[in-house]
Amino acid sequence: MLKCADLLESHVELTARLNQHLQAVVVGDLEQARTLFHSFAALLEAHSLAEDRILLPVFKKLKLESNGCSLDILDKEHRKLRRLLADAEQRIFQKTVDLTPAVRLAWIEDTRMLKEVLEHHDVRERAAFNPAFDQALDQAEAAALAGETLALQEQLEAECFAKYQARC
Repeated sequence: MLKCADLLESHVELTARLNQHLQAVVVGDLEQARTLFHSFAALLEAHSLAEDRILLPVFKKLKLESNGCSLDILDKEHRKLRRLLADAEQRIFQKTVDLTPAVRLAWIEDTRMLKEVLEHHDVRERAAFNPAFDQALDQAEAAALAGETLALQEQLEAECFAKYQARC
């Protein structure tokens, strides 16, 4: 049966997609780097929006906040991730880009902050956010909440990917 902790698999996929993007940058494959970035960005946006729309209101309603995991902290992290994502997108989709070794290195360094915030956010959610739902809800309720969140995330990911592709 699905649990809210299972939603964290998206974090593993986000890390994999970001690493694939960075590997394409390293070898200088601009088109592949852009495509992989779109894939990463679509999942990140969809995942955070699904949390914002479904999980955060339930988190608040059930009063699951803890010292290290509050609605304010989660909201700030989501906004920071979106800002870093927009900054990276702007850099990657400049009209004229020459992936010289210096540009590649700069892109990788600029992406480091995004990667660090993602890792920190993952630790917070693994420790205090997703498990809180599984502890507060019975198995059927947790499964329903996780299923609803995953369904919305999948829908939003397709929409976000199409939106990103249309920008090119």
